[in-house]
Amino acid sequence: MPRWQHLAANLNHWALYAILFAMPLSGWMMSSASNIPVSWFSLVQLPDLIGPDRTWKGRFHDLHHFLSWCLYALAGLHVAAAVKHQFIDRDGLLMRMLPGRPR
Repeated sequence: MPRWQHLAANLNHWALYAILFAMPLSGWMMSSASNIPVSWFSLVQLPDLIGPDRTWKGRFHDLHHFLSWCLYALAGLHVAAAVKHQFIDRDGLLMRMLPGRPR
C-alpha cells in the first residue's frame, strides 16, 4: 500500500475516534445549555456542564449536527476505501482484518 494511503487511513481512523469523543460531549453541552438533564443509560444523572443559555444551545446544536455529517463522511470514506481494496486492488485487506488471520 502506498505511503499516502497508509497516512490517509491513519488520519481517517484518528478523526473517527475524535468525533466519537466529541459528539457525545457536544450533545451533553447542548443538553446542559437547554436545561435538559442527561443520564448515563438511565443509571446515573450527569451534572450540567454549563448553565441554561439559548445562544450556547444553538452553537452546540450546530456543532453536534456538523459532527454528525463529518461522521457520515468519514465512515463512508472508510467503507469506500475497504471496497476499493477488495475489488480494485485485490490485496486481501478485508481478509487480513478478520480475527485470527495473519497480517
